[in-house]
Amino acid sequence: MRLIQNSAKSITLLVCTTTVALICASLAVWQYQRSQQKITIIKKLDQLSQQGVIPWYQLASLPSDWLATGLTVSLSGEVSSQFWWLDNQVVNGRFGYDLIVAVKPNNSSRWWLVNLGWFAGSLNREQLPEVSLPQQLTLTALLKVGNFTSFNLVSNDLELRQGQRLQYITPEFAASALQQPFAPYILYAQPDSALGEFHYQVINMSPDKHKAYALQWTLLALAAVVIGAVMYRKGSAHE
Repeated sequence: MRLIQNSAKSITLLVCTTTVALICASLAVWQYQRSQQKITIIKKLDQLSQQGVIPWYQLASLPSDWLATGLTVSLSGEVSSQFWWLDNQVVNGRFGYDLIVAVKPNNSSRWWLVNLGWFAGSLNREQLPEVSLPQQLTLTALLKVGNFTSFNLVSNDLELRQGQRLQYITPEFAASALQQPFAPYILYAQPDSALGEFHYQVINMSPDKHKAYALQWTLLALAAVVIGAVMYRKGSAHE
């Protein structure tokens, strides 16, 4: 009976050790892959920066691999009266909102979502920042391409039209709210064009930091194996 119990403990220890080690190793590989992805993105951003400022209408004619987050785009156009406050934006430890507007470039059939910068929030959640929007806007901005979806407290089209505080914003949401076609991008107005404080970062974590995390997870995987081996030997010594 005791032999069976010891065998069961050994199997449990082996399963637990292997599971923890595999999880840590998987996270290490994932962090390393992320570091390589960031290196690729940085190289592409360097290539894009050499192109200078691209007028919005030239995006369609550029090679597809140039349509990357970080491209600097210029446009001028009409500003919609509808705008939104992107909630829970923290800048330097301060709570606030990002101002999101819709801009229709001249001679364009589509609107564009534009982030006009960060505004400080109030302790009173019912009190939103005050802003006066221009009817026309000329700006240079950083292009963001990708998946913009996230958790949203708003659940139906009626609330979308009436609400101004949002958890996230997408071109699809804006198209639904305004019943107008939207370009599949978001522009982040640069400091000379933003109405609020510019805080957008294309790269939010450096490759070196991802590599450091990868090393930490690797060491944790090795530690799990060592601890498991020590516990197994101690268990065997008491048999």
